[in-house]
Amino acid sequence: MACNEMISVSSPGRICLFGEHQDYLGLPVIAAAVSVRVAISAVANSEGVFRIDMPDIGGVEVIDPRIEQQYASKRDYLRSALNVIKRKGYFFDKGYDIKLTSGIPIGKGCSSSSAMLVAWMAMLSKLSTDGEPLSPQEAALLAYHAEVKEFGEPGGMMDHFTSAEGGIVHIKTKGDITVTPMNKSIEGSFILGDSLVQKDTTGVLGSVRSVATEGLELVKESLPEAEWETVSMRQAEDILQGRADRVAKCVTGNIRNRDITRKAMELFSADVPDSEALGGLLHEEHHILSGSIGISTPKIDGMVEAAMNAGAWGAKINGSGGGGCMFAFADSEKAEDVARAITSAGGAAIKINIDNGLSYGRQ
Repeated sequence: MACNEMISVSSPGRICLFGEHQDYLGLPVIAAAVSVRVAISAVANSEGVFRIDMPDIGGVEVIDPRIEQQYASKRDYLRSALNVIKRKGYFFDKGYDIKLTSGIPIGKGCSSSSAMLVAWMAMLSKLSTDGEPLSPQEAALLAYHAEVKEFGEPGGMMDHFTSAEGGIVHIKTKGDITVTPMNKSIEGSFILGDSLVQKDTTGVLGSVRSVATEGLELVKESLPEAEWETVSMRQAEDILQGRADRVAKCVTGNIRNRDITRKAMELFSADVPDSEALGGLLHEEHHILSGSIGISTPKIDGMVEAAMNAGAWGAKINGSGGGGCMFAFADSEKAEDVARAITSAGGAAIKINIDNGLSYGRQ
């Protein structure tokens, strides 16, 4: 690369349409990349190091890419990505001045860290001495390893693959992950609502995943062949009858959530999916996530209710929960009313569109 040539990559944030908190159970999800993005640019320098400027958080990192990285914090993703990609045979003998910016609300459930890692992995593959640029799927898988596996944290692959692939995708998470583009345009507008409250992603994920695992084991005591993909609501209710604790509610909530995703897939089979019906399923899923899974907050519930009262077809919490964002889906003519309602409920409203995935570029 010429010394004055700039290379750039970008990747989008995401919303989970259907199957929230299902990917780590091995169940399918339907997600969408949206028009809030991470952008990374790089220009060669003569210092032999990566000088990474992150103006959104007022930070600068200086990393020597030639050596094994020691982590400065538990989620030191810039360095973990370097370690992961170098294990794949990539190496680096030049330095770059790098700028990393993001329009994705940070720590709010829109996959800011996963999108950043997808873009960063792609950038590293371009900056490597003689490695090939990663495909979107390769960038997603390595990003997942750098974010989740490297630090032994809970979490699935939905975020990384949605950001890399772009558009609306159906993701099969059981066994070898399969990402199927839906190739559908749906009529209506999406409005993201930031609750302005940070969330504890790994804490919430770990807690909810633990309860779900405990619940399935409880069902297996009476039905050894039970799996999340196959156990019916009737079977679960017969086994759990009389129990109203968190474990029982989590089991039945996850089964209902699974079945909503299946209904959504039926709607997406149409040439033009029924937007109002999709909105109804979104709102039904929110009630499950709030009441049975227990990941919502009073403020987010209030923002969802305000959006619905303003005429949205549907609204739901987005991401791991305990804070963060929700989104609403509405007739485009009502999008402004819905956005104002979300703001009046104490949130920050951002109009978003379904967007493309990982993008390489030059300037």
